[in-house]
Amino acid sequence: MPLEYLREISRGSLPLEVSDLAQIDKLRVLAAADMVVADLPEVGKAGSAIVREITGYGRAALSAPSPNRPA
Repeated sequence: MPLEYLREISRGSLPLEVSDLAQIDKLRVLAAADMVVADLPEVGKAGSAIVREITGYGRAALSAPSPNRPA
């Protein structure tokens, strides 16, 4: 799930290089939702993505209560 991947990204340091296709697809969702700033390869082309930052929207999503997390 993209939000869980965002949580994982938030625990590391940026910039982050990502080459796994499934994770790049999650980054596409997060970038479309303005939760991350990332350089993404063109769809259908090989390459890696670079996550530059987690935006305010992304940080807000991480701090919001979740049914899967205790408040």
